[in-house]
Amino acid sequence: MNTHAEELDRELGDPTDAANPFGYAAAVGRDERDEFPEELCAVLRKRDFHLNYLPAELGGSFRSFDHSLTLVRTAARRDLNVMPGTMFSITAATCVLLHGSTAQQERVAAILRRGGSVAFAMSEAEHGSDLLANTARLTPAGDGRELSGTKWMVGLGHRSEAAYLVARTGERGPAAFSAILLDLDDRVERGPRVPTGGMRGIDFAHLTFDRHPVPADALVGRDGEALEAAVKAQQVVRLMSTAGSLGCADTALRLTLDFAAGRRIGRTPLLDSPYPRRELAIASAALLAADAVALAAARGIHVAPESFSVWGCAAKHVVAEAVEDLMLRCGTVLATRSVLRTEGPGGGLFQKLQRDAALVRVVDTSTVANLRSFAGQLPALLGKSAEPDPAMVRTVFDLNAELPPYHPARLDLNARGRDLVTGGPLPTADGSEQVTRLWAALAGLPEELAGVDPKDNGLVDLAERFAWLHAAAACVHLHAANRDDELLGRADWLAAVLGYLLARADGTAPRRAAGPLLPALAIARELHAANRLFSAVPVHLA
Repeated sequence: MNTHAEELDRELGDPTDAANPFGYAAAVGRDERDEFPEELCAVLRKRDFHLNYLPAELGGSFRSFDHSLTLVRTAARRDLNVMPGTMFSITAATCVLLHGSTAQQERVAAILRRGGSVAFAMSEAEHGSDLLANTARLTPAGDGRELSGTKWMVGLGHRSEAAYLVARTGERGPAAFSAILLDLDDRVERGPRVPTGGMRGIDFAHLTFDRHPVPADALVGRDGEALEAAVKAQQVVRLMSTAGSLGCADTALRLTLDFAAGRRIGRTPLLDSPYPRRELAIASAALLAADAVALAAARGIHVAPESFSVWGCAAKHVVAEAVEDLMLRCGTVLATRSVLRTEGPGGGLFQKLQRDAALVRVVDTSTVANLRSFAGQLPALLGKSAEPDPAMVRTVFDLNAELPPYHPARLDLNARGRDLVTGGPLPTADGSEQVTRLWAALAGLPEELAGVDPKDNGLVDLAERFAWLHAAAACVHLHAANRDDELLGRADWLAAVLGYLLARADGTAPRRAAGPLLPALAIARELHAANRLFSAVPVHLA
């Protein structure tokens, strides 16, 4: 149980209370006015919420990623903007932890401890995810350097005191880019705030530099290692972004269940009508599966950070896509009321949730770029190296097992050896037919890989299939390792999540396998009635 999440939720009060400044109505009002959640973020900062990714040795409140995931998700269910409002510095801070000096790490930590932020500036409008084409450049000048160029869509670009910025110092390849930790003073041109569909009120800005002086001690690490550090840091960001997706999904499903329970078609409650019931069963299965996948990944980064270049990307894909599916299903049930701006269930809340979830889906990278980032690693993952250590597998999936400390230095650009989740035998579990299907699908992946034409989309498509199968295997491991858990130990939970994940892996509509998914709706209704988060972590809500 995450008592910190429960305490935080109690302090923030009932989110359905229209008079609560930390409730849903207040979030929708801020969204309509494009306002930053100042008061909400201030309360969170008093509880050190904004330091839940900073190590204790630097004055942070980080304990473990599974703890932070649940804490952030619980807050984000009220308003996703608490994440960018308090946590947009996670990328810059992680990069500095990876290769910055002791003085630079303390400098970043001091800014964060006093409630400030450090921006991450890498992308450029003309090049998007093609980072090797970026043109912002550092050139020698006196005892230091000069910076010229524009960085695009920098989160909290107007509020940040400093920036971790990646710029070109060479001509070709990944080693042509270096990083600096730069004060953002009045000489920096901070362009107008860039409006976005989701996360309204959060300032994204373009930062322009024209021969901006950069002192020699601003260089982070060595010349040429910026992209490596940034790519490693993105693995952490992808993991934590799943908390935002899950927070949006939790509220969307809760809102739709309430509406469907109170609405009737003739004498039959909408919730008991066949089509809405099936749609909500699929939505429930999608959320229960996404919850399990994110939880497993949040534990996995402690045990096997070397493989997180694949694991984190797979988890990000599955959670984001499952939540998008949930939004579609809930929107179908809400029908016209899902598109009303200020009326209907939640007074426009569902529209905000849709837009916020859509932005989280792509805020750290595009869906295709995410898949491409690990598609090339599939041959190594599916090779004939030794099976994973069973003790490591048990540590990840047994929720009562103590996790080892997190070591960011062990993050790697490429996973080495077989995947910890799918590379060994699956444990004995309930729902043997589905587990047999999963095992056969995993066993067939090397043959599918051998038949892929690298000139078309085959490798990316196989990476997506692998992500869904990886997620399904994680659920089997969680079930087997937690037989006494009130949710994960249930056979109907496993049947529902596997039914959903295997359908997505096969590229078929989940409604075609809706039978095993129907218990997911019953589980969701049980959790909702008990005022619990839709999660294997038993968080009781305000």
